[in-house]
Amino acid sequence: MLLLLCLASCSADKDIRPGEKIPVPREEDVLFDPELRSFGQNKNAVLLLLPLSGRNGDVGQSILNACLLGALNSRNVDFHVLDTADSSIEKFKIYDDFKDKNLKAVIGPVFASETKQYAALFPKIPILSLSNDARINGEHVFACGLSPRDEIRSLLKYADSEDANSFLVILPNGEVGDGILAIISDELKKRRLGDDAVEVLRYQSISRKTATRYAQNSGKEIVFAIDPVADAARLKNVAVFTLSSAVLSNPEAWNGAIFAFFGGRDRPKFENKYASVFGMRPTAPDIIGYDLVGMINESVNGEIPLTEINYQGCSGKILLNKKYRLRRTPEIFRMKNSQKIRLTPDDAAEDA
Repeated sequence: MLLLLCLASCSADKDIRPGEKIPVPREEDVLFDPELRSFGQNKNAVLLLLPLSGRNGDVGQSILNACLLGALNSRNVDFHVLDTADSSIEKFKIYDDFKDKNLKAVIGPVFASETKQYAALFPKIPILSLSNDARINGEHVFACGLSPRDEIRSLLKYADSEDANSFLVILPNGEVGDGILAIISDELKKRRLGDDAVEVLRYQSISRKTATRYAQNSGKEIVFAIDPVADAARLKNVAVFTLSSAVLSNPEAWNGAIFAFFGGRDRPKFENKYASVFGMRPTAPDIIGYDLVGMINESVNGEIPLTEINYQGCSGKILLNKKYRLRRTPEIFRMKNSQKIRLTPDDAAEDA
C-alpha cells in the first residue's frame, strides 16, 4: 500500500499532484494520513524523503513517479512519502515512536547535505540516499546514486583484464575536468604504475584532428576523455574510454568508444513503461529509486536482510555490503554504429 503523507500546514494532498505526471492509484490503495495515525500499525514501512516542491520539485516528482511504479507491486510494504522541501526537520520527530518498530528503510534524501541531517533521526535504519557522494557512506547510510567513480573504476578493471597499463587522459579545463581527473588519478595511484605510464592533456579548445593525432602518437594504450575529441574509430591499437553519460548523449560522435553501463535486462521495459505513463524518459535517479523499491520488496517478501540481497535491478546487479557501500556490477560496451555492443576481453583483442 502506498501512503502519501504531507506534513505541511495545508490540505493533505498539496504536495502530491495527480494528473498527467503520476498515475492515479485506486482509492483503496492510497491513504492520506498527515497525522501518521496508521504508522506503526503495519508490519513493514518505508519512508521516501523527496523534494516535491521548491526549486528541486521536478527532480523529486520524477523520482516519486518511478517509486510509484515500483510500489504498485508492493502488498507487504507501506510507502510513506514526505516532502523534504516543505517539512522542517523538527516535524520528523513524529516518527520517534515508530522508527525502531516497523520502519525497514528510508529512500532518500536526494542530496548529500540533507542525508547527513536526516540520518541522525534514524540511527538504526538503513538510509538509502540518492546522492552519489561516497563520503556519506557509513553508520547505516548508503550513497546509492550513480557515480563517475563507479564507471571509471570498472573501466580500469577492464583495462587490467586487457593487460593495458598506459593512459593518456584528455580533459577540458574547468571544474568538471578537475573532478574527473581527481578520480582517475586516485584510482590509478592504487595500481602503482610507473611515472611515464600516465600522461595528462588539458585544453580550453582542441580540434578532433589534433587530439586524434596526439593520441595516436602518444604511445599510450588507453585514452580517457569526456568530450569526443579523439576519434576512436580512426585510432589504431589505442582504445578510447569515456563515461556512459557522454557516449549515450551523442553516440554518433563516439563510434568505437568503450564505456561502462549500469543496466539490467529489465531496464528497457521499465523505461518504456515510465515513458508511456508519464510522457517522458526516466532519469538516472528515477531508475535508482525504482530499483531501491524493488530491492526492499524482495527483502521483505523473502525475509532477507537488505545487506544480504544480491538484487538484479534496472541499474545492474546491486549489493549493499556490511561496510556501508553499495556495489553495482556494470557491463562494458563499445559503441558501434550508434548501437551498444557488449564486450568481453576476447572481443577487445579481436577488434584492436
